[in-house]
Amino acid sequence: MKEHFKILEQPSSIKEIAYENIKKQIILGNIKPGSWLREQELADAMEISRAPIREAFNQLESEGFIEIIPRKGAKVISISEKEVEDIFEIRETLESLAIQKSLKNISLEKLKQLAMKFERFKTKPAAKQIRLEYLALDKEFHDLLIQHCNNKMLINLLAIIQEKVHWLRGFSLDNYSFSQSIEEHIAIINAIQRKNEKLIFSNLVRHLERARESTINEIRAGKIG
Repeated sequence: MKEHFKILEQPSSIKEIAYENIKKQIILGNIKPGSWLREQELADAMEISRAPIREAFNQLESEGFIEIIPRKGAKVISISEKEVEDIFEIRETLESLAIQKSLKNISLEKLKQLAMKFERFKTKPAAKQIRLEYLALDKEFHDLLIQHCNNKMLINLLAIIQEKVHWLRGFSLDNYSFSQSIEEHIAIINAIQRKNEKLIFSNLVRHLERARESTINEIRAGKIG
């Protein structure tokens, strides 16, 4: 386990770095759903005391990544179909609201640059590292759409939901369709450039619905849970 974690040197940020390290390993899939998180093992891996690990656990539980069970410990949550439905329902509602509030301030130049980045993925091999890079581009795209909504709480809530979605999508990287996803992103970009709000939101909902269905299929196949 130790190879996954940074050596910590800044006491003022030990709790924050411990939290980020553990969350990153959960999102990357190095710590699987249902896995128990051992305080001492994690503390030894990061060469710190157990106190910041406990603080990190509390924050991760508040964000829905782990559950703390009295007298047993902490473990990464297992994901059900209902939870996936809930996550995507919230995401669709909040992201649509954020985009609606951001729409007039979205940079068309940055959108054009992102469209070019998406196009370049059409010719890239379907290796796992390339797929992870694609998820990073997907995050950059969705962040751009919401960052000017003038509502920090909304942005923060969507950031947590986006991390959860990327965690779930990480389990289906082997079956991830670049071509269809790229076309969906390009369709959203084109609608924004044309200032066609009805088309923007219909394309967004279609994109999110396909991601939801794909994730549920992975649960039914036993790849997430």
